[in-house]
Amino acid sequence: MFENVSSSDRILAIQRLTALWALNECGLGGFLHALQSPFTGLLVGSFAMICIAFICSLAENKWQSMMTSLAIVLVIKALVSPHTSPTAYIAVVFQGLTGALIYRFIPGFLFSSILFLTLGLIESAIQRLLTLAILYGNTIWEAINIWGAWVAKEWGVILPFSSSRLIIFLYLGIHFIAGILVGWGTYKMIRFAKEHWGEKKYQLQLKADDKKQVFNSNGGNKKKWRRYLLFFILTIMIIAAYLIQGGKSGIQKGLISILRSVLILTIWFVFLAPFMIRLLNKWLHKKHEQLAKEISLTMEMFPQLFWILDKAWKETRNLKMIERWKIFVLNTFLYILQYKSHDDPDPYRPDTKP
Repeated sequence: MFENVSSSDRILAIQRLTALWALNECGLGGFLHALQSPFTGLLVGSFAMICIAFICSLAENKWQSMMTSLAIVLVIKALVSPHTSPTAYIAVVFQGLTGALIYRFIPGFLFSSILFLTLGLIESAIQRLLTLAILYGNTIWEAINIWGAWVAKEWGVILPFSSSRLIIFLYLGIHFIAGILVGWGTYKMIRFAKEHWGEKKYQLQLKADDKKQVFNSNGGNKKKWRRYLLFFILTIMIIAAYLIQGGKSGIQKGLISILRSVLILTIWFVFLAPFMIRLLNKWLHKKHEQLAKEISLTMEMFPQLFWILDKAWKETRNLKMIERWKIFVLNTFLYILQYKSHDDPDPYRPDTKP
């Protein structure tokens, strides 16, 4: 799609997009959280898939380029967040494989982008719903239904669906609509980048001190506390729901649900997760040795990319929220694709060299 761009510039752009994708998986979530976004998970997933779409639009061999970029991102994720749960890698692998297959075999970049973004966001939503279902079983949905029935009775409202089904449909619907909109926006953004490639206003000249600290050492602990808080809130909600329902059997169901959740978490964290992490680390260690130079170059780009993200966000401070996000994402990618720096690596990757 970028026939007007030289091979060396495309290879360098793919390296930077891979670094941005890795940064997104390791540290951008904290950056977006600092921006007080209510849909951080949706934004992080969308941002990752935009990176993948750009990589596929620039690469001559889409499958090989994506597999190399995916391996680099997974290794960096393991290096930066060594205690990450195996489930955190599932969405990353799904997005990388799905993107490579769709953009390689399905013609029409607009349709491919909408299909890819929609599938990726729906998978992310389903994964979260499955986690709740496995952890709490039917109890979580029963508790939501009890709460919904209580609210409907208090307000005199008749709901056409059970509360749990309504929440699931709404949650999936938001991700489905977001996938269509972001997919369409991704196509427009890539077309815009192609048409405006080479414009001076997007060709930043970065100096040695144009860098910004990427990772906060307390970020992981904050994330863990948010998970514990969510677990605590859901537990209280289940107990309260069965207390509303009344009866000895209701309290017993609530207690059984809590014990079931604790047992599943114990089995997961003590037995299954460590075993899966060991298997994953063996594969990642092998890839680390094969791609050592690429991984090092990718991580060295992080401070400059983070500086560009900060610059793009500050430049849009006077815009309204929706317009701000639109211009922020567009400028971020146009800056990152074309900036110049004395730290630029040799534009070579065996998988992308023509």
